[in-house]
Amino acid sequence: MEKRYIKLINDIELLDIYLASAQFKRHAFPDPDTYADVKASFSAGKSNYKCSADGLLVEQQVAFSLEEVSDDRKKSRKLFELKATYSLLYHSAQPMDAEIFELFKERNIPINLHPYTRELIHNSMARAGLPAFILPALKIKR
Repeated sequence: MEKRYIKLINDIELLDIYLASAQFKRHAFPDPDTYADVKASFSAGKSNYKCSADGLLVEQQVAFSLEEVSDDRKKSRKLFELKATYSLLYHSAQPMDAEIFELFKERNIPINLHPYTRELIHNSMARAGLPAFILPALKIKR
């Protein structure tokens, strides 16, 4: 399988990436007097793909939330949450199947999507009147 994956990666081109849908909500403004720490959660959700003669269309969901946590970790309060779906269009002469897509989803989609997600979170929080948050560097482990 690794040989098929390498062949796919050598041939594939990212043609387009766009934000298909997004929603975010500010729940509260930070209160450093009550909540001493902030906890961020980021996750990639469901991935779907469709192959066609024109290429490969991937729909990738992402979610981000930020909450405050008290010193004793007994109380927390949600500050912000965001859910989005991106569409990525690739072209490759190599066929995609479920087995190869699992590798592609873990290794390549995050690399292509991370800068867009980082920008969306940063700007959405600013638009919600919250301090800017920068998503940390992406670290993919084999």
